Amino acid sequence: MKYFDWKSLLVGAVMVLAAGTALGLKPTRAQHDTADFDFEKIIPVSFSDWIIDPSIVPIVPAPDVQANLNRLYSQVVSRTYVNARGERMMLTIAYGGDQSDALKVHRQEVCYAAQGFEIRDVSHENLLFREKTIPVTRMLAVRGPRWEPVTYWFTMGDRVVLGRLERLMVQLKFGLSGRIPDGMLVRVSSISTNSARAFKGHEEFIGTLLEGMQRGDVHRLVGS
Repeated sequence: MKYFDWKSLLVGAVMVLAAGTALGLKPTRAQHDTADFDFEKIIPVSFSDWIIDPSIVPIVPAPDVQANLNRLYSQVVSRTYVNARGERMMLTIAYGGDQSDALKVHRQEVCYAAQGFEIRDVSHENLLFREKTIPVTRMLAVRGPRWEPVTYWFTMGDRVVLGRLERLMVQLKFGLSGRIPDGMLVRVSSISTNSARAFKGHEEFIGTLLEGMQRGDVHRLVGS
């Protein structure tokens, strides 16, 4: 007896519908053609006991990865914060006006692997901020002696999207109104051989960061 994979069938149906919508409507404008906000100003330079550590220089992406970044994102904020206990967190926020294919192009598993990292222990979890649930991806990136636990999520339009079906649904929603969704990558990572402790630290850092932002700007990172 054959069994149907209803999830795959649903994805296929949405893809066909989205393709038909794209042919009929041909979305021509992004949700924010010119961003009226600056993430360098929106993301606080200090909050609680966290401050920017200027002594840490982020790893420069490989040229092909950087080319993808330049194509997909118009604003990139990359900072390392340190607290009073000497703990460090690396934060990257990358915003782009046209995110119609960014999710499949810039998954962090692919990005880190392109820079020579081995990717381990990929999982999906939910973080809670006030009444908001944030679906995130967690993974461990290893290259030589560097062990880097990573927590990240991706927004498209007005929501956090985790997989292909969610991405297609947002594309369809925006396509029906002749728009192209904007979106962003939010990534937090640290250097640690204890992933469980690191991920707990990420969760606390993210909550403290969001609490330190202007209330009207929080939705830009976690959706409406």
